[in-house]
Amino acid sequence: MDTAPLLTGPLLRDRAALALGLPLPAALGIRLVDEGDPAGGAVLEVGDLAANGAGGAHAGALSVLLEVAGYLALAPALTTAEHAVTHSAATTFVSVAAGGRSVRASGVLDRRTSRLAFVGVTAHVGDRVVARSTLVKSVVPFTG
Repeated sequence: MDTAPLLTGPLLRDRAALALGLPLPAALGIRLVDEGDPAGGAVLEVGDLAANGAGGAHAGALSVLLEVAGYLALAPALTTAEHAVTHSAATTFVSVAAGGRSVRASGVLDRRTSRLAFVGVTAHVGDRVVARSTLVKSVVPFTG
């Protein structure tokens, strides 16, 4: 049985920084909603790189945001010896996130087993839902 401590405090913030520092989230400028609460979600400004050419956010950019927010929601339930990778995702885009707007995504850990985690993630522009994702993540050893 794993006796490593859970990700909290500076360890949780470091893991969030790792997720946000990956090439895609970093290029898109995805950031935490609240620096003091990494599990609270992430924000994407719909700018040039995130645009779809028709005045809204590209589904790929929104997918990256949803993925990051899902990981952030799960991170407090991981130990320092664990990481998680998505092996299944179902995403529905229900509304346009217009250019120049902020999209906020946050997740809820629905269930965690020793090897799997089930996370629901919702993205909003203001109070309007723009996308929802259901992620299944495999819990794997952290080798970073």
